Amino acid sequence: WSGKVFSFLILAATVVVVYEVIMRYVFNAPTIWGLELTIYLCGATYILGGAYAQLYDAHIRVDVLYMHWSTRTKAMVNLITLPIFIFGVGLLVWLGADWTISTMLRGETSGSQWSPLIWPMRATMSLGSLLLLLQGLAKAIRDFEVVRRGDQP
Repeated sequence: WSGKVFSFLILAATVVVVYEVIMRYVFNAPTIWGLELTIYLCGATYILGGAYAQLYDAHIRVDVLYMHWSTRTKAMVNLITLPIFIFGVGLLVWLGADWTISTMLRGETSGSQWSPLIWPMRATMSLGSLLLLLQGLAKAIRDFEVVRRGDQP
């Protein structure tokens, strides 16, 4: 559900880009916030879409060996590498939350001419990482069942 919900951020970014192009080239009155907001919306889509990509096994990896393995072997390798995944993504959740909280307490802004508060964008890193971690744990449960039963659950 989160991937579908956050996919609407691309629609919002598209609306902002179209608005900015019209303002800039039709009315010769560019905005100070258009580009920065587009970058934030696209970045949030990328970060928050990680769990959706994990659900559909769409993350990029080196498939030279992996694609030739059986479903059960793939599941075993996934379970063996699970601690690395949990450590890396857990670190993103923890550091992202720490970074967001410190930014909130300082009232930090982007420093641009528009200068919006930066913590909402930084919070997407923690949220996206948390969703990715949860989806990774769900995949680990499915992989465990594949290893245990020897087929797709």
